[in-house]
Amino acid sequence: MMRRPVWALLTIGVLTLSAFAQIWNEQGDAGDLPETAQSTGSGTLTEIQGTLDVNDVDMYAIYITDPAAFSASTVGGATWDTQLFLFDANGVGIVAEDDTDGLQSTINNTAGCITAPGLYYLAITRYNKDPLGCNDGGLWSTNDNNCPNGPEASSRVNSWTTSTGTAGDYTIFLTGVEGATAGDPDDCPPFEGWDETASGGGDAGDLPATAQIITSSDATPCETPVNRVRGELGASDADMYVICITDPANFVATTVGSAGFDTQLWLFRCDGTGVVHNDDSSSTLQSTIDNSANCIAAAGIYLLAISRYNLDPVDANGQLIWNNSPFGDIRCPDGPGAANPIAGWTGSTTAAGRYIISLEGAYFVRASGCEEPPGCQPHNGDVDDNGCIDDADLLAVLFAFGQTGENLGRVDVNCDEVVDDADLLQVLFNFGSGC
Repeated sequence: MMRRPVWALLTIGVLTLSAFAQIWNEQGDAGDLPETAQSTGSGTLTEIQGTLDVNDVDMYAIYITDPAAFSASTVGGATWDTQLFLFDANGVGIVAEDDTDGLQSTINNTAGCITAPGLYYLAITRYNKDPLGCNDGGLWSTNDNNCPNGPEASSRVNSWTTSTGTAGDYTIFLTGVEGATAGDPDDCPPFEGWDETASGGGDAGDLPATAQIITSSDATPCETPVNRVRGELGASDADMYVICITDPANFVATTVGSAGFDTQLWLFRCDGTGVVHNDDSSSTLQSTIDNSANCIAAAGIYLLAISRYNLDPVDANGQLIWNNSPFGDIRCPDGPGAANPIAGWTGSTTAAGRYIISLEGAYFVRASGCEEPPGCQPHNGDVDDNGCIDDADLLAVLFAFGQTGENLGRVDVNCDEVVDDADLLQVLFNFGSGC
């Protein structure tokens, strides 16, 4: 009987078949999320070959036939620092690994993370590009061939951290796997907060004239709170948002735990002059600003900005509005341009990726943003502006109760163009202050 040579191959499209190997070659650029993952044909699959470009993630649909026999490895298949991640049919994390043999990676079911045969998504990245969940928290805190153990361990993947250079070619060696067609994973629930793209329509600007106005027809200006702002920083990018602060003592903005890069937060007045800044908070590279340094002197409309370290605001003469250090302090402007409005940013950064700014004491504004109606600035209830909230302020609001319009003055305590319960309550809550 004639024996078939072991090298005999049959090639169909991009799937190479033999008695020993079926290899899928990346077609174009494989997507980075389950909804854009690349299908891999059908039949036993022993290798996936592809290329990672700058900031690239490649994800493939695979079918695991036997969890106990499953493995995926780049050992011997790449010359750069790889990471492998496995997700279920809805994109929820299953198992991840960074370094197995040198800088290459192997995942299998040693930890028992894969509970059943079925459709899965296999992703490859260059170190240190990691998956984030629906609320931009990490799915894994460590990648040691383990199940998800990050702050969003039970979430589906929704984005990826950090930026990376070009990695190059790779081969992922597989066992216990067949090719599969990508499915239709569940979507993330709607984001609870303001999203730079979904809510604001695109990239927030980096200067007062182009700042993104946090406004909505469903929100009452300076009454409806905005608790989170989500966006993404590109290369040398800063994002600026218009918010209302009604009580400076209760205002907080922080990226601690909700950004995968070295953030900086800044607060400006509507005229562009600086108010308060922080670089590093709570022994992290993330940032927190509040009024602990008494930099925010009054309620009003403000500009909140985020940048990646070390992209800093400067005045028209290129002078820093804040000095570079001390990094851990919450500081009023202290640079050579401290008294001047922002005119630009100095420094260059690589793309940073996604962030969430968690907020307390911040509110939606009207569509005019910093262009508030004449004579109207939200305040703490001191209607006659004499430093004491007393009977005179209460009576002023009561006498004007029910009036509407753009020119109500200080009796419209929250500047929503109507004198109502909200204005009265602001006076009552602060009654006696300053007296």
